[in-house]
Amino acid sequence: MSGFLIPVLAFVCAALAVGLVLYLLTAGQRRVGRRLTTMGSAASEPDKGSPKRDPFPTLTSLIEGQGRHSAIEAALERAGSSWRPSELVAVSAAAIVVVAALGWLVWGPLGAAAGIVIAVSAPFIVLKVLEVSRLRRFERQLPDALMLIASSLRSGYGVLRAMQAVCQEMEPPISVEFGKVLDETNVGVPTPEALVRLSRRVPLSDLDIAVTAMLIQLEVGGNLAEVMEIVASTVRERQRIRAEVNTLTAEGRMSGLILFILPIAMAVILGALNPSYMSALFTTSLGHLLMACAIGLQIVGGVVIMRMLRLDY
Repeated sequence: MSGFLIPVLAFVCAALAVGLVLYLLTAGQRRVGRRLTTMGSAASEPDKGSPKRDPFPTLTSLIEGQGRHSAIEAALERAGSSWRPSELVAVSAAAIVVVAALGWLVWGPLGAAAGIVIAVSAPFIVLKVLEVSRLRRFERQLPDALMLIASSLRSGYGVLRAMQAVCQEMEPPISVEFGKVLDETNVGVPTPEALVRLSRRVPLSDLDIAVTAMLIQLEVGGNLAEVMEIVASTVRERQRIRAEVNTLTAEGRMSGLILFILPIAMAVILGALNPSYMSALFTTSLGHLLMACAIGLQIVGGVVIMRMLRLDY
C-alpha cells in the first residue's frame, strides 16, 4: 500500500469514529422531541404544521423507496430504541467504512472483506438481541401486570386507570409500553386501536390473549378482572414449563456451544503459537477455500443444533 493512502485512510477512520461517538453521545437529547412527535403522529388528526425533523431526509427517502423503512422502524421499536431508520443506516454505513478501512490497513483485502461482513451483520444481530431481551423482560413482567390490572378493576377502577397503575408501579419495559397506550389515548386515539398497537409492538401470544379480553370487555362488557387473573395464571404456567424445558436442554445447548467455539479457539491458539503453520490458510487459494468450507460447515452445524433443541410449547 502506498505511503499516501495509509494516512488518508487513517484520517477518514478517525473522523468517522469521532462523528459516531459525538452522534451517540447526543442521542439522548433527541428523545424528548421524538417522543412528542410519536405521540402527535399517533393521534387521529395529527398536526400537519409540525413535520418530523429528520437529520437524514435523503437517506429516509431512499429507504422508503426500497420498501425497508417500515420493517426497520418496527425492529427499532421492538428493541426499545429511540433511533430512526435513517440514523441506524447512517451509523451502520459509517461503521462499515471505518471497520473496512481498519481491516484493510491491518490485514489487507481479506481483512476489509471480513470487516464489511461483520459491520453489515452487527446492527441486525444487536437489534435482534435487544428485541429478544426486551420481549423476555416484558414476558416476565406480564403476569404481575395482569394481576395488578385485575386488582385495580376489582377496586372499581376502569381499564385505563388500571393501566396507569401498571405504569406507576412497575419497571420498564412494560411500564413504557402501557405508558404509550395511555399517551395515545390522551391525544385522541381510541382505546381499542391503542391496545391493538400495543399487541403489534410487543408480539407475544400471551399479550394478545390479554388484549383480546380487554377489547371484548370494552365492546360487550364482562368480568375482565376474572379473565385477567386466568390469563395471568396461564402465563405463569407457561413460563414454568419453559424454564423446565430450558433445564432439560441445557446440556445439549452447552455441547453445541462448545462444538461451535472449539474450532475457532483452536485456530486462534495455533495461529498465536505457530503462525507459519496457519499462514497457508490465509495466503493460498486452497487455504481460502478450506476456510470458506469450514465457516460454512460451522454455520450449518450451529443451525442444525439449534433446530434440534428448539421446542414449541
